[in-house]
Amino acid sequence: MEARLMRPAVATALLTLLPSAALAQRVELTPLAGYRFGGSLTLVDTVDGVDQYRELEVADHAAWGAQIAVRVSSDSEAEVLYARQDTRLQTSGLFTGQPVFGLALETWQFGGNYLFGEESQRVRPYLGVGLGLTRLLPKAEGLQDETRFSASFAGGVKLWLARNLGLRFEARGFLTVLESDRETFCTSPGTCHVDTHAADIFQAELRGGVVLRF
Repeated sequence: MEARLMRPAVATALLTLLPSAALAQRVELTPLAGYRFGGSLTLVDTVDGVDQYRELEVADHAAWGAQIAVRVSSDSEAEVLYARQDTRLQTSGLFTGQPVFGLALETWQFGGNYLFGEESQRVRPYLGVGLGLTRLLPKAEGLQDETRFSASFAGGVKLWLARNLGLRFEARGFLTVLESDRETFCTSPGTCHVDTHAADIFQAELRGGVVLRF
C-alpha cells in the first residue's frame, strides 16, 4: 500500500527535476574560425622635435578562437571568450597599403548571451556582449606588448543538429580602447618614440564553428 502511494510522489519529483537536469547539461564548447576586418589608428612619430602623424590600418585577416558558455536559464547563458587575429599594421590606401610590422590581437572577455525562442527549438538566434582585455602583440624586434580594455557585441544563431551537437554562426564587433596621446609600442620603458593619437580600434568579424554540448 505504501509503495502504491509512493509512486505518484516519485513521479512528481522526477517531473520537477527534469528541467533542472536539462539545464545541467548546458555547458557548451565552441571552437570558432572567421575573418576579421576593419580597424585603424593614428601614430605620432616625434622626429627632431616635430610630430609626424601616420594613419595606419589593421590589415583584414583570418581569426580564430573558442568560447565556453554555461546556461543560466532557458534564455540566457554566461560565456568566456578567447579570440586571436594574427595580422599586421600597414599604411592606409586602397590596394596600396605597405606593411609596417606584424601585429597580433589577443582578446580575453567574459560576458553573456540572450537567446530568443523556446528551449526545444533547433534554431535559436541570440544577442551577446563581452567585456575584458585585448593584448596588442607587435611582431617587431624591441617593441613591447600592450594590454588594453576591450568590449565586443554580437548577433548570431545556433543550429542544433542533435542533442549535443550544433553549429554556431555570428557577427561580432570588437572595440579595443586606446588612451589618446599615450605612449605605446615602446622599445623600452622611458624610451617610447611612438604615441597613440587614436582613441580606439573597432573591428568586425564574421565567424562560425561547431558547438559541443555537455
